[in-house]
Amino acid sequence: MNTRKNYLVVLVSLAMVFGGQAYLFAAEEASSMMCDEGVVNIGDLEADVLANCGEPDSQNLNDWVYRFGPSELSYTVIFKEGKVVRIMEKK
Repeated sequence: MNTRKNYLVVLVSLAMVFGGQAYLFAAEEASSMMCDEGVVNIGDLEADVLANCGEPDSQNLNDWVYRFGPSELSYTVIFKEGKVVRIMEKK
């Protein structure tokens, strides 16, 4: 019984880890993101992103998601140590 329970815990944990990154497979990498107050680039600080784009529509640890409308692209800005390391755009 314990082996079966442990197997289930491992399986659920893996689904949570890899399932949370599924959006990356449906998105394309971008070098920048245009916002109302300016452009966000790789290497920019969190404060720069907030100043240029405002608060994200959703936030999950180091991933900030901006949705600019139903017919526009959405962007996921990925931070590491407070700096933008990746920008993903999704249609």
